[in-house]
Amino acid sequence: LCSMKRRIEIDPGAGPCFGVQRAIQMADDLLNKQSTLACLGDLIHNEEEINRLINKGLKIVSHCQLVEQSGKKMLIRAHGEPPSTFRIASNFDVEIMDATCPIVKKLQNTVRQSCLKMKEINGQVILFGDIYHAEVIGLKGYCSGEFHIVRNPEDLAYISTQKPSVILSQTTKYQSDYYKLIEAFKAKREKEGANSYTLEVLDSFCKQVAQRDKQLIEFLQDKDILLFVSGKKSSNGNYLFTVGKKHVKSAYFISNAEELDKKWFKQNQSIGISGATSTPLWLLENTKKKLEELLK
Repeated sequence: LCSMKRRIEIDPGAGPCFGVQRAIQMADDLLNKQSTLACLGDLIHNEEEINRLINKGLKIVSHCQLVEQSGKKMLIRAHGEPPSTFRIASNFDVEIMDATCPIVKKLQNTVRQSCLKMKEINGQVILFGDIYHAEVIGLKGYCSGEFHIVRNPEDLAYISTQKPSVILSQTTKYQSDYYKLIEAFKAKREKEGANSYTLEVLDSFCKQVAQRDKQLIEFLQDKDILLFVSGKKSSNGNYLFTVGKKHVKSAYFISNAEELDKKWFKQNQSIGISGATSTPLWLLENTKKKLEELLK
């Protein structure tokens, strides 16, 4: 009877992206063959999945501990690393198992080529991204020329338009936000009379992530409550939750099913369960199962 009064549905667009799935699979496969495995930084931004892998034998190490991995295998996380990390690992005989997302890998190469191209003509590369995000820190290491990181259109106030420019985006940014930034930069060029300088705009975001915000809004059209399951460190998760909570009566951000509170729910409500691109499907399914038990 309760199930008729309450509808609980998992967002069909939720679950891990290809890069996250690939990194987790690599870690699982290696831990099936050896008892322990070091990973440089958090493999992905989801504490529950990381804890599962830690219980299986994964050890999170910092850059300061890299030398301690001499003669051992070490996993590079999905977000990627700058070239300096690979050089140091090679110098200390660390065997790199590279779980960098292929889309990030492609962007690293694009950043390198774009920076070389712009350096030759006294130009600049502008990256739309989060300054402290692991992917962006890695990307910065691939640029030998003028490289600017902008978080929003307001940051463009500090960027010159009087030179050739290439604009690209962190892979996990949203298409809608990226296009707003591009339009703002074009308007600034127009205002400052800089249209004679070349401008190259590249679509470097992950297609799977790029429209997740729109897809989440669509999913929530007939929902009263959003239960968002994500790691606290996930910038993608924090952003999606901010988007989603505007489209429901109530929204709750949780890391696991243990954080569920029966007081949040009333009869005859429709509940949507969603998550970040780093949230594993088993965690979403576990949340639904625990919620159904809680509301019996």
